[in-house]
Amino acid sequence: MTRNPSKNKQRPYTIINCAMSLDGKIALPSGKPIKLSSLEDFKRVHELLNYCDAVLVGINTVLMDDPKLTVKDEFVAKVKNPIRIILDTKGRTPQNALILNGLAPTLIVMDKKYKAKGAKFKNAENAEVLYCATDSTGNIKLDELLIILKNRGIENLLVEGGETVIYNFLKNQLVDELYIYISNIIVGGTTGPTLAGGIGAKSMDDVIKLQLLSYERLGEGILLKFLV
Repeated sequence: MTRNPSKNKQRPYTIINCAMSLDGKIALPSGKPIKLSSLEDFKRVHELLNYCDAVLVGINTVLMDDPKLTVKDEFVAKVKNPIRIILDTKGRTPQNALILNGLAPTLIVMDKKYKAKGAKFKNAENAEVLYCATDSTGNIKLDELLIILKNRGIENLLVEGGETVIYNFLKNQLVDELYIYISNIIVGGTTGPTLAGGIGAKSMDDVIKLQLLSYERLGEGILLKFLV
């Protein structure tokens, strides 16, 4: 698996990967996770995880899904787990979260205003707290974080959400590719999380335009690949 270098050499080549229902939902209306990917798509995702140097999620994904973010050897012959990164401004990651299981390095990114209080995760195995500046909305300044990650040797970054994280990466033009797996189910409802959250576009001038690169059937769903 080979990729072009990022358009910005100061940051990693960044890929967003997401699975959603036909009506654009990435979880149930309650926020609880739901199986969306086919077996074929699970294999693709684990191959992508195995390829990338790091995988990034937001704190809400950790709280709702409790993901491991490690590679399953049933999908990949030679496992290489990526560094796991959590955007966790206030340090809410539970001490017993699977992402702190020590199977791969974990980087917890917190608001730098909490640095004086000390890290809450100093006893977590194979985990490190990184303090970073935040923007006016209280979110981690992603452009600054990506420069730090690049300087740490991370060349390829996989972003897995949730909706606020995905939207902020897209809005700030910090993405090279976007992979969307569209499942063959409809969730319904008006409150469920979608592919992209945040404040959204105020007009057509604010919408995020993508270039369709390819599409293919995977199991009972469709994989779309976009250049950003």
